[in-house]
Amino acid sequence: MRSLPLLIALFAALFIARAAVAAEPAESNRTSGGKTRPAAKYTTELLEGRVVWLADALERRFGVKSVPEAQQRTLALESPDGALHPIVEDIRGRAFRVDKRLRSLDVQLVVRRYKGSPAVQVIRVYAVKKDGKYEIDYWCDICAIAMFELKACDCCQGPIELRFRKSDPAAALPESK
Repeated sequence: MRSLPLLIALFAALFIARAAVAAEPAESNRTSGGKTRPAAKYTTELLEGRVVWLADALERRFGVKSVPEAQQRTLALESPDGALHPIVEDIRGRAFRVDKRLRSLDVQLVVRRYKGSPAVQVIRVYAVKKDGKYEIDYWCDICAIAMFELKACDCCQGPIELRFRKSDPAAALPESK
């Protein structure tokens, strides 16, 4: 029974340490000098269309010919009204470069648009099919984990597969900041 106060003290110390870590600003909000910068303001939007190479869309739509080395450099969502939304190539955005199957789909993208930037950051990817909307990710059957781009499984290094899951049509957009 003498170890009970020690156990309580240990849990209290862990709780306090965890609260201190949670109160620290996110690493992404730190500058190289260690100072914190305010969190970037963004809006969350739902965009529809197809992901294309920006250079191809510019040539097709406006006759603007890019240099050869720029042909497959930048991805963009081309909406049905012809608007082009350049895509930030983070893990979700890079999926469209790595897996050409994604560029052949009609999609809805939940994106963040940051004030002052024309590029959008992909948060969720949905395929739009005749029978509904499907959330897209990659799945490892062995480890039962989802990933956001085509590659070897993060856990077992085995193969993963493109997964389509029927989406709830009433699902709300994440909040804007």
